[in-house]
Amino acid sequence: MGKVVAWSVAVALAIVVVALTLYRQQRQDIALQAHLENVKQRGGEPEVSCAEVRASRPMVLLALGQSNAGNHGAAATLSLEPVTLVAGDRCILANDPLPGATGNGASIWRRLPAALSGLGVARPVVLDVLAVDGASIGAWTRRGSPLRRRLESTVESLRKTGLMPDFVLWQQGEADALDGIGRAGYVNALGELRSALDENGATAPILLAYSTTCRSMPNDAIRAAIEAAAADSARFRMGPDTDALQGPRYRYDGCHFTADGLNAAAKLWAESLTPQFVPPPIKAQ
Repeated sequence: MGKVVAWSVAVALAIVVVALTLYRQQRQDIALQAHLENVKQRGGEPEVSCAEVRASRPMVLLALGQSNAGNHGAAATLSLEPVTLVAGDRCILANDPLPGATGNGASIWRRLPAALSGLGVARPVVLDVLAVDGASIGAWTRRGSPLRRRLESTVESLRKTGLMPDFVLWQQGEADALDGIGRAGYVNALGELRSALDENGATAPILLAYSTTCRSMPNDAIRAAIEAAAADSARFRMGPDTDALQGPRYRYDGCHFTADGLNAAAKLWAESLTPQFVPPPIKAQ
């Protein structure tokens, strides 16, 4: 009888744990969906022919992450040309704030094509951006999560336009640093991110930024996880150390980038990308 009672209690506890887990996930998904509703949508930006964009043999970059991958930088007046951006199933010429990300300010990616050009990369650059403030890596990878579904639809749109990414740029980690995910947890989550991209046909190299500081010191556990992932898998490669951009010159609130911070981060990303860059082969006439 005692064993039966103990078994019944164990089953009941397991049911309670599962129910609480599902409840927490539901609450998280509700909050995440609210954040996704703040993602900037395509508006009146001029369209360009995706066929013509493809014909230019561009380098396609899919930028993913949280607020520092989005439009949360300090707004600044720029004289740069608009960037070519995939938004849904359209190719557009866009300025800050870029469609696909939360925030109403400026972004790293708006500056990245010019930074690459400054390092001698002449190949045209096409961007697609999906960035949601406060999003943990688990929100990106958990099956059924609103953000994972949005990631899947983003990759599907790239496939439809014939502009699958040459590189995925991952600028995330601050939320998980705050939550204390730990080295092993973040390594495992990066593996799940790779699987989520693979399942949808995005098999490009994934460059990982050190992006762990937000009114805090850099997070050693996540930084070590990034190094371990890059050492263990050829799919993961080291991106820039944006944690090094500290102080009021680079972060206006201790977390998000000033105009100088955005320029510096774009340059660091360009320096990380340039050694990876191999021009496409010239087709025989």
